[in-house]
Amino acid sequence: MLLAFGAETAALRIQALLAPHIAEESDKKMDELEAVMAKEDQEAHNDLDRLAALQNVSGDPDLETASSSYARFSKVRTQILALSHENTNVRSVAVSLGQKRKVMLLCQGALDALQQAILAEPLPGVDYGRFGRPATLP
Repeated sequence: MLLAFGAETAALRIQALLAPHIAEESDKKMDELEAVMAKEDQEAHNDLDRLAALQNVSGDPDLETASSSYARFSKVRTQILALSHENTNVRSVAVSLGQKRKVMLLCQGALDALQQAILAEPLPGVDYGRFGRPATLP
């Protein structure tokens, strides 16, 4: 039971490290996270191998299912790490936020210019209010 629990715990630790890896923009920190994942991966493999070496568990369908499931998990993890290193999500957020600020400033400038133009040519009977904002017409 301890070996099975150890393998499961190692896999869960790896899974918990994937999200921080994806969000990380520094290659150095990504490498550090991957080193921890590699250590956990080795622990999971060691526990599964030691389980398979036990006479009363060897050839058990549940162990075969666990081993093949962990192999699939490892393959997906490798793909996730490769995509994570491309860092497209971090770059897209940076670009998006940077462009949003620029566009917001352009829009604010256009709105300010429009407000000044309206105030410069008042319409008879229209009260613009004390803050320079157009009031509703009666």
